[in-house]
Amino acid sequence: MRYSKILSIVALVVLLSSCGAGEKAHLQQSPVVHNVFTTYPEPIGIESAVTLPATVEEGRIISVGFKTGGQIEKINVKEGDHVKTGQVIASLDSEDYALGVSSLREKFENLKAETDRLTQLHASGNMSDNDYEKAMSGFRQLGIQLKIEENRLSYCRLLSPASGIVTKVNFENSEMVDAGTPIIELMDNNNLEAIVDLPVRLYAARNNFIGFVGESTITPDKPVSLNMLSLTPRADNTQLYRLRLGIPANSGFTPGMNIKVSILSHASNERGVNIPLSSVFEKDGHRYVWVVNPSDSIINATEITTEGTGENGVVNVVSGITAKDIIIRTGVRHLVNGEKVNILQTESDTNPGNLL
Repeated sequence: MRYSKILSIVALVVLLSSCGAGEKAHLQQSPVVHNVFTTYPEPIGIESAVTLPATVEEGRIISVGFKTGGQIEKINVKEGDHVKTGQVIASLDSEDYALGVSSLREKFENLKAETDRLTQLHASGNMSDNDYEKAMSGFRQLGIQLKIEENRLSYCRLLSPASGIVTKVNFENSEMVDAGTPIIELMDNNNLEAIVDLPVRLYAARNNFIGFVGESTITPDKPVSLNMLSLTPRADNTQLYRLRLGIPANSGFTPGMNIKVSILSHASNERGVNIPLSSVFEKDGHRYVWVVNPSDSIINATEITTEGTGENGVVNVVSGITAKDIIIRTGVRHLVNGEKVNILQTESDTNPGNLL
């Protein structure tokens, strides 16, 4: 009986010892999950190409004339005046046109009263369909003629087709003019253009242009965004190509003004991405970074090709990774290919590369 108790105690001790050893072994075999900081590579490839001189020109000169002929009664503007769309800038003597309209309107009203009487006769069956249709046709033709004369009367007032500046007045009061004769020339202020002459090297890189900014020496703190209108595909005698840029309204620029235009463009040759030097490790003479799989946090060593180290410890990577990859920023020498890591920080797109 006593011997049986001793055996039970020994068996219990052995069982507890084996459990402790197994648990200890399990703890020793559990993998260590490293905490890491990550970042996104910073893309390269946008640069300010050049700043070139430019001249502001009016987008178009408008020649304005009457739609009917006659004697000029009054020209209301002079060279240099600012005019608005719809403003009366000249007028013809309209007395004869007004008399013609008055005469036709009287005939029209008399015939209208007659057609009303004929309509009643036709409705009562006392007038044939043929006679009624002839009478109504004559009434309609007179109405058309009256409308034409009313239009001619309105054409005696010359309205400005656009807002701008009067650059030339070709006639004086009391002179006779035909329909369509240019009376006044206007410079359209709403369609100013910046004219830039491009050298051959910039013309060759035209597909990389991404934006244009104009700036006046008078107001250097107020840059104006410009839009491309055209680029002449033929060089002039000095081997320059004419670039025309649209200027928005209320820019403050005036025709004849000299301005500076900055041409923004993508780099002509893609230079990859920038990453912190602390993200790079070497093995067997090759350079690598740890790329993190965002779905499972597993890391993989990815070989990269670099172009040297830039300022502030930044490495220019020309191949191997892109700006969309998540890479480990620090502690890269203590990691193993294929292991799972615990991400403590992934930087936002507003501070790629931890460079700010």
